Amino acid sequence: MNEGSGDHLPRHELPAEFGDLRAQDDASHTDEPAMLARFARPRTETRTTLAIVSDPHVSTAKEETWKVFHRTERRLRAAVTDIEARDVDGVVFAGDLTEDGRPADFELVADVLSDLRVPFVAVPGNHDVPKDFDDHETPPISDFQADFTPGELPFHERIGGVDVLGLNSASNPDGSLDDCHGGEVSPTQLDWLDNTLPETETPIVVSHHNMAGLADRTDADPAILHSPLGDDEEFTETLARHDAALHLSGHVHLPAVTENRGVRGAVVPALCSFPQAYTLLEVGPDGTTLRIVPVADREGVAESYRLAQSHSARSRGVSNVVAEQLADLPLVDERAPREAHTGDFGKAKTPLARLD
Repeated sequence: MNEGSGDHLPRHELPAEFGDLRAQDDASHTDEPAMLARFARPRTETRTTLAIVSDPHVSTAKEETWKVFHRTERRLRAAVTDIEARDVDGVVFAGDLTEDGRPADFELVADVLSDLRVPFVAVPGNHDVPKDFDDHETPPISDFQADFTPGELPFHERIGGVDVLGLNSASNPDGSLDDCHGGEVSPTQLDWLDNTLPETETPIVVSHHNMAGLADRTDADPAILHSPLGDDEEFTETLARHDAALHLSGHVHLPAVTENRGVRGAVVPALCSFPQAYTLLEVGPDGTTLRIVPVADREGVAESYRLAQSHSARSRGVSNVVAEQLADLPLVDERAPREAHTGDFGKAKTPLARLD
């Protein structure tokens, strides 16, 4: 299948509002990508830019589905090329690097990431870890740690002026999963967070699975959303107790922002599926800004939308929510004037508390 093809699929036109986000083959890096969200915190005196990449789902064998498997290598390579052309301090991968943990897919990911000249770290997603029902041999989590982390999980990595705290929300304590989509932060990792957060200056906590509250903050039918962290209350309480302002995740293949007890949860879009994008996270003295960076050309974005619309009821629902979220950016802007600030999130119409 050639780039942008898919004539055998039902015709589903991209929403007109999505036009400003489409990347062009000759796109210049001089134009700032669209703002996804802007927060008053975290702040740091050392300006730091991180590329946040989630859900590339790289596959060496599969094609199509709403994850556009036949483009996954190309999209990851495009993201790496685009990131290298920008002045970033590091890259954080928020999980699901592979289609489903096959060794060949991990090898391809490692090969692509070898082109990165800036530091990178990763947390595993549910598709990266061994599962009880795998029909193939998925490498143990120790291999993931050796290849994609500073050497262990959880980890604390200082990048620029930011403390990145990476968690494994994808594995049960015994290292395997009996449910494909669920996730939690183990008691051992919660203890680690409790002990590590006081040692940080500007913490950003990363796990593959998201905080609770997406259904309340979007127009999404809860049936199309994966379950959030199973121990979300205890996890969020730990972050709030140490004044950790931001949690990053992927997993659900749509951009969104949540809030609980003063902790912001930013869910970043997927690299493999509509809109096939990564996120720039910029932290400085004035706060934190997230920007969305598509890596496909216009025809490629249209293909991913058509596949999502035709693959399943769930993928159609997710792509509709993605289009709705992106039609009214930024999702929140805490640095806008108070009288102009709404912070509304879809049907809930609930403003985020300001963190001045």
